[in-house]
Amino acid sequence: MQLNLIEEFLLIALDDEKGQFVIDSTHLYFGFAGAILLEMALREKIDVSGDKLKLIHDEYEVEMVINKVIDQIKNSKPRKLKKWIEVLSKQAKELKEDTLLGLQNKGILRKEEHKILWIIPNNKYPTTNITPENKVKQRLSDVMLRGAKSEARDVMLLSLIDVSDLTKEAFRNKEEYNVVKKRIKEVTQDIKISQSVNKSIREIQAAIMVAMMSAIVVTTVTTSSN
Repeated sequence: MQLNLIEEFLLIALDDEKGQFVIDSTHLYFGFAGAILLEMALREKIDVSGDKLKLIHDEYEVEMVINKVIDQIKNSKPRKLKKWIEVLSKQAKELKEDTLLGLQNKGILRKEEHKILWIIPNNKYPTTNITPENKVKQRLSDVMLRGAKSEARDVMLLSLIDVSDLTKEAFRNKEEYNVVKKRIKEVTQDIKISQSVNKSIREIQAAIMVAMMSAIVVTTVTTSSN
């Protein structure tokens, strides 16, 4: 079963049994925004020129979440890459529902409707078919620990896992985690793809990290002052 980068990121971020996300909303939403842009860059739908993000192919894809972002970029004034990451991270709570629905349609997740205080929706998405996620984790483990050749998609997912604080979730074995934690930044710089896409992907990688760190600092300062 073929999964895209956006789906793989969400599966790793979800607790398989509880159906809840294992990271805070800042890491989740910025990571999700990054996954969308990296998937689009891998498909050569967007490019980064200077510090501006440009849509270079506007043909629709199978995924509704990508099509919504295509429309948004196409109908917006030119924006800096960092701004687009911030915009999409603010919309991630709603945008991720399309991806979660797609994973339900593929028989990987099921939806359990819950509410907090009988009013606020707090839906959960337990895993019903663990095989696709296990295959993703095995692929990453082979790259990180057994010298398997890394594809661009593997490197991008590892990059998102690193910046979103998901390394321990993706590599649950303590010994494996300790090895991966030391090597993951080195491996995520090893992108063997075309020069133009390589540049755009590296720009997106860097921008995700900067945007997320800035948001975490703001959240920490705000929390401390209250």
